[in-house]
Amino acid sequence: MAGLAVGGLGSGLDVTGMTQQLVAAERMPKEQRIQSEMSKVEVSLSAYGQVKASASAVHDLVEKYEKDEAFSSKEASSSDPGYVGVSVESHAQNGSYSVEVKRLAQSHKVASADSFDADPDISLGSGNIVIGIGDDSFTLTVDPDKSSLKDVVEAINSSTENPGVTATIITDDDGAKIVFSSTKTGESHKINIDASAATGELTKLSYDPDDPASTPDMLEMQEAQDAQIIIDGFSTITSDTNKFEDAIDGVTFDVSKITGTLGTGDDTDEIDVKNVRIEISNDTAKSKNAVSEFTDTYNELVDLVTSQSKYDIETETAGPLVGDSLSRSLLSQLRNAMNEGVTVNGQEYFLSDFGVGMDRYGNLEVDSEVLDDMLDEDFQAFAAFFNGDDDNGFLYKVDELLEGFVGNDGSITSKEDSLKEQRTRLNDDLATLDERMKAFEDRTYKQLTAMDSAIYKMTNELNTMMSLLY
Repeated sequence: MAGLAVGGLGSGLDVTGMTQQLVAAERMPKEQRIQSEMSKVEVSLSAYGQVKASASAVHDLVEKYEKDEAFSSKEASSSDPGYVGVSVESHAQNGSYSVEVKRLAQSHKVASADSFDADPDISLGSGNIVIGIGDDSFTLTVDPDKSSLKDVVEAINSSTENPGVTATIITDDDGAKIVFSSTKTGESHKINIDASAATGELTKLSYDPDDPASTPDMLEMQEAQDAQIIIDGFSTITSDTNKFEDAIDGVTFDVSKITGTLGTGDDTDEIDVKNVRIEISNDTAKSKNAVSEFTDTYNELVDLVTSQSKYDIETETAGPLVGDSLSRSLLSQLRNAMNEGVTVNGQEYFLSDFGVGMDRYGNLEVDSEVLDDMLDEDFQAFAAFFNGDDDNGFLYKVDELLEGFVGNDGSITSKEDSLKEQRTRLNDDLATLDERMKAFEDRTYKQLTAMDSAIYKMTNELNTMMSLLY
């Protein structure tokens, strides 16, 4: 009807206006009910969304702490990181060590004794060459049509089966020579080449690291070497790289220079040895920061839920979660968790033992003096309280609790899903109402138009009769 109706052509009734008024009267209460319910749903979704985001922040923080072991961290320092760098895991024992670097790891390098013709049209031969480092090798098949020096080098470097040998052409005053380098350091990664199955000058590429005299056409340019350190003057440890991961449990050394006279990097028996001092200790600063970060994030959640759940007497306004059992359950369970003890070595500890208490509003507050004392005096108990064993630690319990609220199957997540489904139904109800009102509008317009025509007809008939009488 809309846009086509021209009401009142018969009796003069405002058919269009009357139709619009009847439609509005029919639509308004139904639409207001749906919109009212929609508004409540949107407010609830917003409130639950904020609570979930805040609870998820606590949840994410707890999971991060569990992974990086923030409450049991160690710190390591080197008196000269330019020589020896150090990193540490949380299970390492505190201690002080002296480290002397005797050797650095280096990769193996061999080169051809004689020069090759670098002309791209000159073939070096053909056949199979077995190239390897240590126990790993691959077979390179040289085709007679692609057997120049450049072809052979490119084939070696581009092979996907190559275990870690690079080939390079170096041209000096005597001509072009081929240099093989291992990409891996250490004595276990020596280069070995067997070109006995090849022909021509390719046979000169053979190299036996165990008997180099038997392969005189290849010369060792740099020996494969393990790195070597001495800890506390008596423990000698080697590594095929410049990283030592097993020398001390939980401690990794990265060596960069040979120790010796300060600043020279030289190592001889005649000079004074420069020992690098390594210190392993509890990272109390990181642990203290973690406590502060946790309490701040937790308190933000408590403040949010509290504000969303209160009734303001002065303004006579209620928060969107007033009387909500789900948010009340969240706060109640969290407060219980904050007051729950954890047994460490037969003794029960509470957050308050580490200076973390709860005020009358449910917020956590930190007594720095108590916390500092416990970190200094009983760091192991502090770490065990938070990290625990299996499902016994404080962090694990809070993680599991919050997972039950904000996880994929959590109660707040389920509540959000339910509200979103309700919003979808209400949108469907609005669409259905629009369709019904369109049909009602068409029907009403037709009825009023028919009535208008009937009145017009009756009026004309009455006028005719009156004219006959007079």
